[in-house]
Amino acid sequence: MAPSMSGETYSLAKIEREGMSVFPMSSALETNEQIRRFELLRLAFFGLKLRKLDQRLNDKKSAVEIPPTLREELEFRRSLLRHAIFQQMVALIQLDARDQALQIIAACQRSPSSSDSSV
Repeated sequence: MAPSMSGETYSLAKIEREGMSVFPMSSALETNEQIRRFELLRLAFFGLKLRKLDQRLNDKKSAVEIPPTLREELEFRRSLLRHAIFQQMVALIQLDARDQALQIIAACQRSPSSSDSSV
């Protein structure tokens, strides 16, 4: 059964393992399942980029060293990533993948140390 139709949970590693094997050799995504998986993969990418940026901005040691102009640039990037994640959620809801999208967001929000221990 396709993962999007079953009740199984998604981990980022599992998405990578399964997702890469089902993409077509051509650059065109042909089925709704392929489109759904691609959009879920994009969501995971944006979520991980946002987590990395949040960690950089919230790290007390590096926060002191970040010049104000760079901090503004990073805040702007964080805003853009949040907007991209919102747009991905809208697209995934239309593709009937809301639950999987929420699982990916939850996984991306966990700290790296807690996600390493559960893998």
